[in-house]
Amino acid sequence: MFLFRSPNAFAIDLGTSNTLVYQPKKGIILDEPTSIAFDKTRQYFFDSGASSHKMAGKNPRHIEVMHPLSKGAIANLSVAKAYIKEVIRRISTNSWFKPIIVVSVPSDLNPMERSAVIEAGKEGGAREVMLLKDPFSAALGSGQMIECPRGVLILDIGAGVTEISLLSLNGIVMSKSLRIAGNDIDEAIIEYFKNSKRILISPRDAEVLKKELGNLMDEEIKTMRLNVKNLVTRMPEPFEVNSLDVKRAMMPIADKIVSLTHAMLSALPPVFAQDIYDQGILVTGGTSMLRGIDGHLSKHLEIEVRGVENPLHNIILGAGRALEEQRYSKLLGL
Repeated sequence: MFLFRSPNAFAIDLGTSNTLVYQPKKGIILDEPTSIAFDKTRQYFFDSGASSHKMAGKNPRHIEVMHPLSKGAIANLSVAKAYIKEVIRRISTNSWFKPIIVVSVPSDLNPMERSAVIEAGKEGGAREVMLLKDPFSAALGSGQMIECPRGVLILDIGAGVTEISLLSLNGIVMSKSLRIAGNDIDEAIIEYFKNSKRILISPRDAEVLKKELGNLMDEEIKTMRLNVKNLVTRMPEPFEVNSLDVKRAMMPIADKIVSLTHAMLSALPPVFAQDIYDQGILVTGGTSMLRGIDGHLSKHLEIEVRGVENPLHNIILGAGRALEEQRYSKLLGL
């Protein structure tokens, strides 16, 4: 029996914004925001996931809502240890044996960043921590046969990192990344309205605008009313936001993703050119759900860009597949 078929083995997608956990034979057992609350007065962590995420922006001074990851890498090791410890406490089915965990991570993490993930996992309560690079997870999660001598090009647009990778024969032929992604779109929306409309909107409202009004291709104008803070009067007021302004705010980030993808296509070894132009680029990650992003990429790159079936869960399903199928065990490691 393959070692990782143990009921006390788990795959984890430790993302900048969300964490997902997969257990063999059960599937996804956890899907929550990657956040944890810290009581500065009593000096202890006390809530994580959805409950701590709801506090963000509305917390009293003595409580800080912390995010252990930034741009796909661990930003605060002690916070990451506390968060992973809480996750393991909730998912572990056997209190006598520490679990084995496989963590899917961006392929561009440097040795120090990879070591931080392993250290956080072990001190958080795991017996063994193995890493799986996100491009492998993304490919396996979308059903790609990466063991074949055929190029597969995958663009993963997450919350903190955008990564495009060429895979073949169970390896990464080449990869390019940009630590700009969905969270940067939210920040760009906030800055746009701050500078051009002299209003201040919350990060939560920026995310809502991105999801509800954001569209990189549609020219039809849609509107939404928000309660904002007027930076001139310093008073709260209702404000009508239109989709054209949201599009203008998002476009600089979208264009950086286009430039990254163009650079990758330009650098492709000639032997893979036919493979990629035959099947196009697979796009995954939560931000790939932004309306019009596939069309925007296709328009500027003159190549087919198609989304995967389940972009939010693609990484964790692929990591779970690597955990369950012995033929992919060689993909696990440092």
